[in-house]
Amino acid sequence: MKSTDIRNGFLQFFHSKGLPVVASSSLIPHSDPTLLFTSAGMVQFKANFLGIDNSLKNAASCQKCVRTTDIDSVGFTERHLTFFEMLGNFSFGDYFKKEAIDWAWEYLTKTLGIPADKLYVSIYKGGIAPRDAEAYAAWLQYVPAERIFELDEADNFWTMGPTGPCGPCTEIYYDFGPKGCKNPHCDITCDCGRFVEIWNIVFESYNRQEDGSFKPLPHNNIDTGMGLERLCMVMQNVKNVFETDLFTPIINQAKLDLNLKGKTKEEISALRIIADHVRSSSFLIAEGILPSNEGRGYILRRLIRRAARYARLMGADKPYLYTLAPKVKEIFNGLYPEIDKNLSHIQDVLKMEETTFLKTLVTGEEKLAALLAQGKGKISGQDAFHLHETFGFPLELTKEIASAKGVEVDEAGYEAAKEAAQAKSRSYADELSKDKAIMLQRIENTYPATVFTGYDALEQNANVLALFTAALEPCENLLGEGYAVFDKTSFYAESGGQVGDAGEILCQGQPVARVLDVQKPLGKVYVHKVNGRLTQGQKVTLSVNAALRKRCMANHSAIHLVNAALRQVFGDSVHQSGSFVSPERFRFDYTLSRTPKPEELDRAWAIANQAVENALAVNCQVRPLADADKLGAVTLLGETYADPARFVMMGGSFEAPEQKYSLELCAGTHVRNTADVITILVLKEASVSAGVRRIEGVAGPAALDYLKTVYKDTESLSSRLMVPVKDVFSRINGIMDELKEVKKRYTQFREKTMAAGGMNEITFTMKNGTSLVIRNAEGAEPKELRTIADTVAQKYQQALVIVTCDKEGKRSFVVKMAGKLPNVDAVTVAKQIAADLNGRAGGRPDFAQGGGEAKRPWQELVGQLKETL
Repeated sequence: MKSTDIRNGFLQFFHSKGLPVVASSSLIPHSDPTLLFTSAGMVQFKANFLGIDNSLKNAASCQKCVRTTDIDSVGFTERHLTFFEMLGNFSFGDYFKKEAIDWAWEYLTKTLGIPADKLYVSIYKGGIAPRDAEAYAAWLQYVPAERIFELDEADNFWTMGPTGPCGPCTEIYYDFGPKGCKNPHCDITCDCGRFVEIWNIVFESYNRQEDGSFKPLPHNNIDTGMGLERLCMVMQNVKNVFETDLFTPIINQAKLDLNLKGKTKEEISALRIIADHVRSSSFLIAEGILPSNEGRGYILRRLIRRAARYARLMGADKPYLYTLAPKVKEIFNGLYPEIDKNLSHIQDVLKMEETTFLKTLVTGEEKLAALLAQGKGKISGQDAFHLHETFGFPLELTKEIASAKGVEVDEAGYEAAKEAAQAKSRSYADELSKDKAIMLQRIENTYPATVFTGYDALEQNANVLALFTAALEPCENLLGEGYAVFDKTSFYAESGGQVGDAGEILCQGQPVARVLDVQKPLGKVYVHKVNGRLTQGQKVTLSVNAALRKRCMANHSAIHLVNAALRQVFGDSVHQSGSFVSPERFRFDYTLSRTPKPEELDRAWAIANQAVENALAVNCQVRPLADADKLGAVTLLGETYADPARFVMMGGSFEAPEQKYSLELCAGTHVRNTADVITILVLKEASVSAGVRRIEGVAGPAALDYLKTVYKDTESLSSRLMVPVKDVFSRINGIMDELKEVKKRYTQFREKTMAAGGMNEITFTMKNGTSLVIRNAEGAEPKELRTIADTVAQKYQQALVIVTCDKEGKRSFVVKMAGKLPNVDAVTVAKQIAADLNGRAGGRPDFAQGGGEAKRPWQELVGQLKETL
């Protein structure tokens, strides 16, 4: 059976049992900010399991998931993956153990036709909770007692954490047949690979308390998870997940491209890593994630760089991974629209990141060589992990290269550094504890959706539905700072990069509280951060600060104008990758695979400002989401839009969309005419990471404020320089030219003075009979060292000249060869010095330079070099 047939068949089977099929949620768990990625099918149903969302009694899904806790095992086992699809059927107080077991058996043996004697099961044998006798009895109907294994908490008791919902589970194993295991008692507890768990069914029936005791949940739940990849192993009769049709198109293409047979252990591991990581990376990029050094972007960067490292080991000498992205599209054709729609963007990001990494990798090889050149006999764990994370060197490779030189690697230190890095990834919880996340879910599912009227009015009569303290604890009366939920609001809640509104709360015409910020943490209920005196049930009037809203509208509309202008200049490959809108300024991040030319940016700013001058009407309509493609609307990567959605069109009309200037799906607040933007001033445009650039600017009243400040400062300069305002900048340019000439003369004077010699110079004879001259150019700038070294070298026919200087804890140095020296070159010496400084160096055989930490007095360099030169 093909994977597509298995996926569809599973959902159809459970739909026939009365379970609604729920589409896969995003890999970014918007409903749970404590999670980095969606890692299981149950994530999108957490509120249902907790009993705070009763909209569903049961469900079935095929959920796309990412887990990277075992990333270093991927490629070296037959079933570890970072991206996988989890088939699941769920019950929220509906069916329980008997139905779950009956249906599982029916699906596996009847629908799929798996031989019954190939299936083994495990149940909870008891310990912290009673033995699961009910599950045992249910399985005895289908499986003989000798194939039912009773295991402990580690295998068959599921918990959400130290406290909270939990319960026993039962697991179903498939017997792949003997694999040469020498264990005479080989069974499902053996790790030889013969028995593979394919389905886990959790019977969630307890709520674990702080003291470790268990209380029954209000209702029993079923949470199941079956890896599609593992099920495909069974149904396609292959030895591992990488031989299924979910991987073979990528692996076969890589074999062809890299001229590999895929027979050796090294080739097999490399092909698996490449295939898995390209799949994961493609899905993450399609959801708007870009490589970076923190959070989700940090994980994506690790995936791409690990795959690129192994591609290079297999012979790829240039960016390669991006060429495999079309195979990912082929595998999931029509199943996940985000892959089909964003293939070009996925390839651009993969290519840019791999290009950057390959340059870094060469540096890493030099770094390792420099560490080995120190001759310390051991590479620290921190250095080994730095090589792994920054330069893509796996620990095994570092150990292999070091071992050839008789050098050990501190593996314990490496593991400690690795754990610290993993903690960095795990800490991506948006400063929310799980308790707060659960409280927000409870608010979301307890109160009706807040009616937002702020597009049309800045004042709204409302009822206080709920109040919470600053710690999000419910209260009936609030005095001071806390949170409020109203049935209606005119206040915009932060979303789409635009900050929440501020303003006042009135009661009988008198101010009783201030609104400091507004959020909609999970999307439906607006949570107002307030300061004042409020009572639950109170009738109030909400009044938005009109001046601040006006400024936000101008800055937000400016982003739309700039986005459209960039797409006109650079094409549709430009995508928004982030934004920020406040009354004071705007920030817009966009993707571009190259550095833009100044004239191209000037053209984009001119196009955007021309749209302002053209006074284009801004029309907003709520329309079916399907209209986005029909009308050519720009959407945000990875964004999940409501249906119907709000369309913001600048220029043209919905009756004549071909005449539009810009059309985006956006829930933000906007001006009614582009003339209200007044002008767009781009204050800064620069790269923030590979393939991502950032624009910072001001528009509307904020732009006028900026121009007023600039004019005031210019008048002040005019007075000080005693020239008219119009001549200020030409006069400053003249002063800068004069200053440049003075600095040039001063630099020449300093260099001659410093090169003349002094107390901070040591000279001695090396083993080969030539001179080694070490000069500490105290007070010099790093850029002056080369000139000083050239001057010193002129005094010698044969010498190795080293000039150093320290500044703010950092040491810079240059190495200069005077004449030709036997068995010595400047680059080797420079890298040896840099390694001792935990730094970097490079150059030519006759001249090299570098820098690092000034860990110890420069004089100690002499002793080190005496021993090696």
